[in-house]
Amino acid sequence: MGLIAEFQLNSSDLPLTDAVAAVPDITLYIERILVVDPDRPIVLCRAVEASDDFAEALAHDPTVDAYTMLDAREGGDMYRIRLRDPPLPIYRKYVELGTTPLGGIVTVDGWWGRARFPDREALAEYRRFCTDRGATFKLERLTRESSTDDPPFGLTREQHQALLVAREEGYFAVPREASTEDVGDRLGISAPSASERLRRGIDRLLESAL
Repeated sequence: MGLIAEFQLNSSDLPLTDAVAAVPDITLYIERILVVDPDRPIVLCRAVEASDDFAEALAHDPTVDAYTMLDAREGGDMYRIRLRDPPLPIYRKYVELGTTPLGGIVTVDGWWGRARFPDREALAEYRRFCTDRGATFKLERLTRESSTDDPPFGLTREQHQALLVAREEGYFAVPREASTEDVGDRLGISAPSASERLRRGIDRLLESAL
């Protein structure tokens, strides 16, 4: 399992920053990156609050090799953009490290990015690569990618099981149809232990949701 990193990468040498700076009201969301050729990656992006000025800005952005507007939607215009070698070649480093880009947002200052790194060493090397070239790298969030067999929302298996049993028994019904003793009997643990698992599980769910 890899690591999912969310980070800010600020540098005027990053791709598409010139085009976004020319149309300051725009928000450019990176939906997908196709890195068939590391020196000419293709970016599928959605431009919100775009105008005809953005197409002109793309034409004058030195990091853009070619672009096509795929369609215009209420949620933003979709573009297919082929990039050329930028001064800060972040895509080539992605490929070298076995990193998978998961999307991002382009701003006038740089990028907010989300990517899957194989391990902490790869993330550290990527950070050094960027900062050595004058960029500012700020890690905002780092989480370990979960196996498909792991419970959702960061719950432990015990907490997940306790919540499922409590729901099946009617512990959360109004009026309540089961007690912590009933839940504990199903789980093979004491009522206080069942109560603690439920409280911790609910707290974890709220932490993930709020």
